[in-house]
Amino acid sequence: MHYQFANRMNHLEGSALRENAKKNMEAKDVISFAYGYPSIDAFPMDTLRTISERMYTEFDPETFLQYGPSEGLPELRKLVKKRIEEQAAIDSDDEVMIVSGSTQAMDLVIKVLCNEGDIVLCEEQTFSGAVNAIKSYGAIPVAVPMNVSEECLDLGALEEILANDSQHRIKLLYLIPTFQNPLGTSIPLEKRKEIYALAKKYGILIFEDDPYGDLLYFGDPIPKMKSFDTDELVIYAGSFSKILAPSTRLGFVMAPQPIFEKLVLAKQVSDSHTNFYWQVLLTEFMENYHFETHVNYLKELYREKLTVMLAELAKLPSEAIRYIEPTGGYFICCELSDEVDEEAFLDYLFDHKVIVIPGNVMSVAGKGYEKFFRMNFTKPSVEEIQLGIQQMNEAIEYARKAQISKAI
Repeated sequence: MHYQFANRMNHLEGSALRENAKKNMEAKDVISFAYGYPSIDAFPMDTLRTISERMYTEFDPETFLQYGPSEGLPELRKLVKKRIEEQAAIDSDDEVMIVSGSTQAMDLVIKVLCNEGDIVLCEEQTFSGAVNAIKSYGAIPVAVPMNVSEECLDLGALEEILANDSQHRIKLLYLIPTFQNPLGTSIPLEKRKEIYALAKKYGILIFEDDPYGDLLYFGDPIPKMKSFDTDELVIYAGSFSKILAPSTRLGFVMAPQPIFEKLVLAKQVSDSHTNFYWQVLLTEFMENYHFETHVNYLKELYREKLTVMLAELAKLPSEAIRYIEPTGGYFICCELSDEVDEEAFLDYLFDHKVIVIPGNVMSVAGKGYEKFFRMNFTKPSVEEIQLGIQQMNEAIEYARKAQISKAI
């Protein structure tokens, strides 16, 4: 049988990140910095077990085993809205919908806003799931150059792209402003305001993806772009994957009312509603089991790991490798200098069972970031971080020699 697939599938590729994770799970004795996963120590097992047992013995089964509203459990929507107001300082009349992870939020937004051939602007390196969501509806992801040292988009380049959009094909700017994946950068407040001003000037929407925003380890939080959204330009999304458990597939999206109404319709077509068992469990957790204490524990857990990783990276030769020091999130992104052969470096690590994510995997164009690689510090243990970066030091020396041999 010859199968004919829809045109929208032509530009989709399998997730290199998920394939990498699957292989690493099957391998033994591998030190992986490739996962974007929480630590197993992060899961609040006792609390989840207690709540789950109560649900089966004390709750009406209709409340968590039956169908429910597409927008989400009303009690949870109120709690999430209140938490956004308190934790992110966002005071908005926009409604909150519970979605199946923030990735679904992006999928629904593209589905609602973009026709085939429309353009979504992205940071040059960004979350590959968002890029595939854009492509899946025939829209086109277009990379905006980054000024990595300033932890921001190149604002001059952004305005030039917007000004040259004579056919008004640009519908959306997709950003991870806080603890960016994969760069680990956070856009400074003044730059956020400049980006917002450009969006207002040229009449485009901003999708502010904030899956890591709860996990601040050092310094003061930077206000979310949604917090100064006076013109209803910002769609704000977040996730509980990083602060509860990924398998819950619980996320949320906050959008201006006209967009929100369309998102609900799209959600009904997609999956009717997000998993109600986990919605009820999370509601109970947030109301009665010190959820913020749990989040603070995660900050302490990951702060220690980030501190260790930064200390170990500081031992590597600075002329061979550089990196942005993140203040939160999950990732550090490193850049090799021209004196290091990146292929030899990655091959050495792979042969010695140390895995990182090459920069081009997270690049919108699939090229241009050959010298970059992403490292996760939340999943590996402190000992694995230390051992893995020791191997990295040896990989640098090996790759330096390879670069010299190539030049001869």
